[in-house]
Amino acid sequence: MRIAVVLFVLLLYILQNNCFCATMEAPGLSSAIAKFSAKFCNELEKDKSVVSSPLSAEILLSLLTLGTEDPSHSELLIALEVPSDDAIRSSFSSLSEKLKSIKGVTLNVANKIFLKEGPYEICTELEQDAVKVFDAGIEKVNFDDGVTACNLINKWVEDKTNHRIKDLLSSDSVDSDTRLVLVNALYFKGTWQKQFDPHVTRPQPFFITAEETVEVPMMYREDTYRYGVSDALNAQLLEMAYEGEEASMVIVLPSEIDGLNGVLGKLAAGHDLMGDLSNMFSTKVHVSVPKFKIETEIDLTNVLPKLGINAIFSLNNSGLTKILNNPERLYVSKAVQKAFIEVNEEGAEAAAATGMVVMMRCAMPTLRFYANRPFLYLLLDSSRTTLFVGAYRAK
Repeated sequence: MRIAVVLFVLLLYILQNNCFCATMEAPGLSSAIAKFSAKFCNELEKDKSVVSSPLSAEILLSLLTLGTEDPSHSELLIALEVPSDDAIRSSFSSLSEKLKSIKGVTLNVANKIFLKEGPYEICTELEQDAVKVFDAGIEKVNFDDGVTACNLINKWVEDKTNHRIKDLLSSDSVDSDTRLVLVNALYFKGTWQKQFDPHVTRPQPFFITAEETVEVPMMYREDTYRYGVSDALNAQLLEMAYEGEEASMVIVLPSEIDGLNGVLGKLAAGHDLMGDLSNMFSTKVHVSVPKFKIETEIDLTNVLPKLGINAIFSLNNSGLTKILNNPERLYVSKAVQKAFIEVNEEGAEAAAATGMVVMMRCAMPTLRFYANRPFLYLLLDSSRTTLFVGAYRAK
């Protein structure tokens, strides 16, 4: 018997402009996503800037969990830190509704199952979960015609990402053995609540290492922000809100030039970043952060096994037994995430900011947050769910 292939594709497009019982409550899910995100980010490349959405991966992995038996089922629950299938159903259903209601930013999350034409159907219970919990569409595709199938999937991806991601799949990505393709598309667009003035953006040195610097465009603003210090991480924290104040970007800036990998390691080992965030306070801060654009493609067949997710890739015993109504052996043959982020002074649809930043003398000294060395950044919603996470290293 030819082994049926599941092609597992995750997609993320994020445009950030200067402008995101056996049940789990929202804080529990946010904590689980934060822990998974920390471990996920710690396994990405350590020598260049990256952007990723562990949440995008977690959505599809959670859907996949509902169609598995052991050994995959236990591996996935442990890796995702979710106690049961019912917890997935309750928590991700609530999450989907919450993400749709975030104010002030554009945040679109779309899930789709492309299923092989012919006598193939999604198992009834999984199909119900896909539709009710993950709001996923299901469409039959002729995978025997790889070019047409990939064009169809690529067109869906392009539409769901505001035409920012094109040609996600090459024509050789699918063939007659492909049984289904799972796709998640996440699109974010936001404008800073407190915009930077592009007229004061200046090239400034950024430390790649203690001995090496490069010039980067550095944005600047003095204003009131949420600020904090983590002694455990040996880092400063800054939170910058988007319009609507229901999404924000948090930057974790190590005190040491070469401190980022240490921060990532501590977070992956279980340090409670959410606890640090709860101790932040509002104060006047001189903020200097780079203007940047990052594109990343992640081979999840390399990353996920490092997080304890192995069996789904096994040809012999994947545990993917509750996905299709056909008794074929399925396994995940490919798992990829593409991500893009742009951070600049203005919202993409907003007029250029005008005015002048005036440095004023204060009775109390103003804190300085000067992101001139590698740092971690996270985009969070109002309940502290990590929407995406990455590292900026100026290369």
